[in-house]
Amino acid sequence: MTPLTEARSRLSEIVDEVASTGSAIEISRHGRPVAVVMGYEEYESLLETLNILADEATMSAIAEAERDVAAGDLIDLD
Repeated sequence: MTPLTEARSRLSEIVDEVASTGSAIEISRHGRPVAVVMGYEEYESLLETLNILADEATMSAIAEAERDVAAGDLIDLD
């Protein structure tokens, strides 16, 4: 976890790091986590995942597909 005062002085370096590595950096204030800096691609991916998880119809279709696979009910595309 990176203290806010340090993050403020190293912001450009932190942005470069998360953009190039795909990592996330937690920022703290008074020892408590208050923010996260992450690369834009990771942010977009996280939002997409959350949207899928929040969509009941999509989650139902995924669960049904998993049951079909477990039961061996597959379609041969060849």
